[in-house]
Amino acid sequence: MITTLLSGLALGAVYTLVAVGYNLTWLTTRTVNFAQGGFMVAGTFLTVWCQHRGYPIALTLLFLAAAGATVAAVEFTFAIRPILNRSDHTELVTTVGVLTVIQGVILLLSKEDVLRVRFFGSSRELLDVLGGKVSPAEIWLIFLAVVISLSTHWWTRHTRLGLAASGLSDDREAAMLLGVNTGRFSYVAFMASGALGFALGPFVGPKTFAVVALAALLSIKGFVVLAVGGVGSNLGALVGGLAVGCIEVFVARNLESTWQNGAVFLVFISVMLLRPQGLFGEQRERVV
Repeated sequence: MITTLLSGLALGAVYTLVAVGYNLTWLTTRTVNFAQGGFMVAGTFLTVWCQHRGYPIALTLLFLAAAGATVAAVEFTFAIRPILNRSDHTELVTTVGVLTVIQGVILLLSKEDVLRVRFFGSSRELLDVLGGKVSPAEIWLIFLAVVISLSTHWWTRHTRLGLAASGLSDDREAAMLLGVNTGRFSYVAFMASGALGFALGPFVGPKTFAVVALAALLSIKGFVVLAVGGVGSNLGALVGGLAVGCIEVFVARNLESTWQNGAVFLVFISVMLLRPQGLFGEQRERVV
């Protein structure tokens, strides 16, 4: 029971981290960047590349963060900025296109589409926690999900830069009139989401392996978590992600593994029907 719970929390932590990346770009551009799952998977493949060359973990993380920030900056420049502030949500199509390109590049450069990722920390495969068995990588995932989501939640609520970023999502034109450099904020937000996605590769890879097809699945599950927790809420991303991960694992363990995705989307539909703004989202009036 405890082992299943810990496994579910670790899986949910992965979804939480994808949703936090979504929130970073949503706050400044009102764009859900569906390439976020591709960033994370690309990070796992680059982690394997760094491990084969014997890079230390510190250098690996710096390299991954720089690579992720660069890819995200290119994405914003060519796929988002030309269509920003249009009302037809064209960015949904362009970000899916970027996700597809990332998958294609990985398949082109990698000899295999599934690779094992070694954990950089403890050599022990399993640890005893509260009477259950859990890997060190899973403990790191849960820890990072809690720390990153709570830190970004505090940042957006209690710092000047965070409040300015939140103001962009509320009213971009008003933020510009108040002196906020919207273009710079948008670039930085995308680069931060890319750096986060790639740099999580050494932590996510030991749990999920490096799998090309996982990019689209992570993007979808991350969006489900975003909707369940509430768009723009990092606290909601944490609670929603951990809940979705636990639901998946418990359904797979007690029923059948083929039902786990159906159970998740049933929760998603139920939340959308009963509370469309999500568990921690805010309902706002819109003038038409």
